[in-house]
Formats: sequence, structure tokens, C-alpha cells
Amino acid sequence: YFKSLGIERIVFSDKTSEDMVKSDLKGGAIDPCFPSKVALAHVNNLIRKKIDIIFFPKISTLPTFLKGTEGSHACPTVTGTPISVKSVLTKEEDIFFKRGISYVDPILHFHDEELLEYELFATFSKVLNLSRSENRRAVKEGFSSYATYLNEIRKIGEEILKKVEYEGRVAILIIGRPYHNDPGINHGISLKLQKKGYPILTIDSLPVSREFLLKVFGERDPFYIRDVWKKAYSENTNRKIWAALYAAGHPNIAVLDLSSFRCGHDAPIYSVIEEIMDRSGTPYFTFHEIDENKPSGSIKIRVETINYFLTEYRNELLLKKRAAS
Repeated sequence: YFKSLGIERIVFSDKTSEDMVKSDLKGGAIDPCFPSKVALAHVNNLIRKKIDIIFFPKISTLPTFLKGTEGSHACPTVTGTPISVKSVLTKEEDIFFKRGISYVDPILHFHDEELLEYELFATFSKVLNLSRSENRRAVKEGFSSYATYLNEIRKIGEEILKKVEYEGRVAILIIGRPYHNDPGINHGISLKLQKKGYPILTIDSLPVSREFLLKVFGERDPFYIRDVWKKAYSENTNRKIWAALYAAGHPNIAVLDLSSFRCGHDAPIYSVIEEIMDRSGTPYFTFHEIDENKPSGSIKIRVETINYFLTEYRNELLLKKRAAS
């Protein structure tokens, strides 16, 4: 969106690190959700980068590829985080005014392109001197880029699955929320497993070609989850359920479920996902209490345990592969 409007300098905050947490996470609200809490440190990190505008939208809904769900809402804690961050940084002294920075935090709905277009125009028409046609074109470019990203990452996922199928190996599907891609929030767990030789898949990288959908779901509708999860209104929760169903239908996928401490949307589906995994015999491992503390020793032991069980599971796969041939 911004690049298509000709904005040349677009700056992101650094990835979460222990140093960032220690130096920049001061004075924030007390909240058990570490990904939400650490947002304050990311905004402080941006303030030091000498920029003109900090864009931290209150994202209310997300795009969805699933059918028949009650909604595609974002986590309400995450949606409200820009408000709490702004409150901290303007309570005693307006840090943004002092540094000459505009803090832009509109509410945005990604499930409805027309509504999103209106919201972005209302936000940036004066700030960036936009016309309606320029804004409309930028929104379309944004959605087009998102579609291209999904196609590219799904092609990579397809290549990975074809390779592990052929070699009788196991890929690990990490089912988590978008912030679990940040190594400072996932504590490098995915990298440790990758170093053990396991290709890593994410929910977005699961292939949706007809070949794979038929293989995984058979004749059932591959994008319908309400027969498993009735209260399907939280998009990231819905995607975790869908990914679990996908893994259940593919013998070369093991599941690693990441969830941050006291996640109110994840907690109700712990047992749902576990039951899906148990019934399908899918290898299933969890880190359900991730927070700012990094228990390196405990993580190392659990990674070794996962590796042990997946080695045994791979041997079983190879025996079945030889028997079938």
C-alpha cells in the first residue's frame, strides 16, 4: 500500500530481543499477553529511528479463506494494543509531540475491501494528500501483493511436502499466531528444530492445490471447519483448527502448537486440537505457556524429546513405505 503511493522510506521495528525488552519495555500496562505487552518496546524502538509517522493500526478483522465461519475477527487484546501504547507514551509527557512524530492508529477491517478502502482514505487523505483514486489503487496493490505472497509461500510448502513424502521424512507444521514468527517471541524453537533436519511449515504455507486438498481432506469441503469448531469467529483460532485438520490427513506432517501465556482465544481449542491429533495418530507437541522468560534448558530438553519421538515415527513411516512398495 505505502510503496505503491511512492513512499520510499518504510521502516520496521527490530525483531524482539532480550535487550529490547530490558531497555524499551518500561511503564506499560500489566498484561499477561507478552506479544501485546512487548508492542510498547517496538514503538519505543521506532521512536529512536527518527521517523515522521508511526503507523500502528487497530486491526479488527482479518481476511479469510475459510467457509461458513461466524467471523474473521482479530484478537481483541491485539486490536486494543495501539490504544494502551499511546496512553503510556502520552500520559505524563507526549513523547510523539516532543519528537515530532505523528502516531496514526486507525481501526481497520480487512474482511471487507471496500470498507478498508474507506478507512484508509479517511486516515491518509490529509496526511499523505491522497485522492480517492490513488488510495483505491494502493489498496488493490496491497491485496494483490498479499495474494502473490500466499501463492509463493504455498508453492514452497508444496515442494517441501513432496520432498518429505518421497524421502519418507517428517515436516513440522507450526500452528501459532502471526507474532510467533518473531524469534524473540517463539524463543528460537522453530530454528532449533530446523537444525535437527526438520523442514518447517506454517499455516500460510500449506498448499491448497487440488492435488493436496484431495489427498488430505478427501471428498469433504477442505475449507469448512464448523463441524469441528462451532464458535468459529476468531480468524487465527479458525486457522489453527484448519491446520490441525490438514495435518491429520497427511502422514508426513507433525504438529507443534505454539501459544502465548494466558491466551484467551487459544485456550478453548487446546482440547479440540489434541483430540484431532489423537484420532488421526498425528505426532503432536505443544509449547502453550510462552512468555518473556526464556527457559533455555527446558527448551533444549523438549526439543531433544521431540527429535527422539519423530525419529521413531519416521522409522515407522519408512517401514510402511517399504511394505507398500
